[in-house]
Amino acid sequence: MERHYGELYRYAFSVLREEGAAEDAVQDAFERAFSALGRYSEERLRAMRLRPWMYRITLNVARNRLRQRREVPVEEIYGVGGAGHDEEREGVMDALDALGKLPERQRVAVTLRYLQDMPYAEISGVTGWPEGTAKTLVRRGLMRLRSLMVVEEPEGGGQG
Repeated sequence: MERHYGELYRYAFSVLREEGAAEDAVQDAFERAFSALGRYSEERLRAMRLRPWMYRITLNVARNRLRQRREVPVEEIYGVGGAGHDEEREGVMDALDALGKLPERQRVAVTLRYLQDMPYAEISGVTGWPEGTAKTLVRRGLMRLRSLMVVEEPEGGGQG
């Protein structure tokens, strides 16, 4: 399970948009998973698809944290990132900012599809949504992202 930590952290961060909260959420998710695994029969463990199950637990923990917090500070993501050109980094930050403005279900669907590279069937397994719903949420989320990115272009951005 530990090999999934990085991708679960990125997923939790995409929902919570705060480093510490994402780390805590993944830690809580692992604790819940290990606790649950101890109660499952050997047959159930063999049939289990671990990755979608861990994503589902992480999503539930992250949603609970969002409910407790009731706000998502967009400014927090500006402290995150690796090496790169300033323009590329700004573009990534703009995209993440726009992603944070999507409704939760669209944000989750787009994140799983394009940031976690999950097929629709796996998104369905993680979220519990029908596969068609996952496809619709991704499509609508992408359309909304495009409109947010176009609307939010800075004025006079071509001057220099």
